[in-house]
Amino acid sequence: MSKCCGPSPCNCRVTAGPGVTVDGNGSAAHPYVVSSGAATPTVVQAADTPTADTTVSGSGTVADPYVISTDVIVDPSPPAGGTNLLQSGPDGLYVECADVRGCLSAGDGITYDPTTGVIAADISGAPGNQTTIGTDGGIYTPAPPTLLQAADTPSVDVTVTGSGTAVDPYQVAAAVILDPAPPGGGINLLAEGPDGLFVECADVRTCFTGGDGITYDPGTGEIAAKLSTDAGNTTAFGSDGGIYTPAGAGTALQAADTPTLNATVTGTGTPVDPYVVSGDVIVAPEQNGVEASSFGLLVAPSSDAGNRLAFGTDNRLYVPPATTGCGLQGTGTAADPLRAFPVAGSQPWSDDWSCDAATYSTLKCDPSSGALWTPPEHYSAADHLYQEHMNPVVSNIGVTGGWSILQPGGNPAVVAFDVPANFLGNQCRAWSYSSHVHASIDVSASATATFELGYVYQEDGGALQVRPIEGILTAFGSARRERFAGSVAEAGFDKPASSGLALHYFVAVRVIAGTITINSWTSDATIHTTTQG
Repeated sequence: MSKCCGPSPCNCRVTAGPGVTVDGNGSAAHPYVVSSGAATPTVVQAADTPTADTTVSGSGTVADPYVISTDVIVDPSPPAGGTNLLQSGPDGLYVECADVRGCLSAGDGITYDPTTGVIAADISGAPGNQTTIGTDGGIYTPAPPTLLQAADTPSVDVTVTGSGTAVDPYQVAAAVILDPAPPGGGINLLAEGPDGLFVECADVRTCFTGGDGITYDPGTGEIAAKLSTDAGNTTAFGSDGGIYTPAGAGTALQAADTPTLNATVTGTGTPVDPYVVSGDVIVAPEQNGVEASSFGLLVAPSSDAGNRLAFGTDNRLYVPPATTGCGLQGTGTAADPLRAFPVAGSQPWSDDWSCDAATYSTLKCDPSSGALWTPPEHYSAADHLYQEHMNPVVSNIGVTGGWSILQPGGNPAVVAFDVPANFLGNQCRAWSYSSHVHASIDVSASATATFELGYVYQEDGGALQVRPIEGILTAFGSARRERFAGSVAEAGFDKPASSGLALHYFVAVRVIAGTITINSWTSDATIHTTTQG
């Protein structure tokens, strides 16, 4: 055992045995401290979190104790993509007002100073704005003044006085307007008195006057019947004040016949048995075409065969005139009626035709006028064209991207039929046409060439229409020269008689790949036109 001796401040460490030590000197300042046991070393390990970074240093001995330190983790890229307002300084974490103020901005009606953080109302500077900041710092808009204006009408005169304040309120007054010159030119019966408007009976009575059979007093407004003072007047006022005419002597009534009317009178002429006058028309017994029916006198045409008497458009009787025109046969009697004779020429119909004349003749009868007519003559025409188009030859035609009209020498190669209006004198009948074009084509083609041959058809300047003749859609595989032939045809119907026809067949090719040369292209074309109907 080691020992430390010395004055009281001396502090010694004494080894008492294996694993046991004594520190101190037993004084109050340094009491004995016994440490024993060796032991198993203590292990300390750092554990981090998302918000703290922990570190451990030292070996855990007295001479090199463990030192544990922690740093707060400040996120440099917050998840919303903004700037982290939390910062770490030498004295700890902090968030300042200057950092927070940048998060705000001013919208409509607001002013904002991000330097000072002052938020205030934004008062518009537009002319006429009544809103301000009041003496208490609040938003202030004074109450608008009430405006009052007088509006007159044709019948009322309105006035407004005062300023509309509590001490000088508005006063509205109205006066009725009386028309001094009414539109009818008379005097206005409506009057105004101190107590209001009025119309009195005395004013109205002057509007009336008494006419025939009436007496009228405008002073009292009394209306009465006026009885005539002429001699023989039997009308008077009855005991009940009503107009009274006594019954006179009975009226005598006698029937008087005429040669055409048989008159009769029945009754005695009293209210309970009045006179009744009636008459019968006298129809002569001999034949005269007039008869009396239950509905009155009647004149009707006879239903006998051959009767020509009829009612006209004015509902009067008439006899149609008997006329015989050119080309008719017969005398107009029942035995020999009028009939058309539809044969022209100097010999009988049967000399030239075996069919029935009445059925097959072109001579017609107009149902509205009864006139005979024949249809206009038929017309037909034909034309033939033979053309060699390739002069000069069109060489090395590459890919066209579609159908292309060939233009040797700069002019389109075309078969053109132009039929003039009213051709051969046709001015009445609709007409039709048929056309045919035969092509004989000599073509040189490259080894890779694929192509089509044909015509582009156009009628009367209308839409262009493709008419293919021959197609080489698989390349030959070697350059070669071939001859092709084919035909196209078009027809049209119901062309107006006065119209012409412009019919064009343009020579055309469609090169899909490679190149071709048209050595020759001959068109042999015909057209036939004929009238219809």
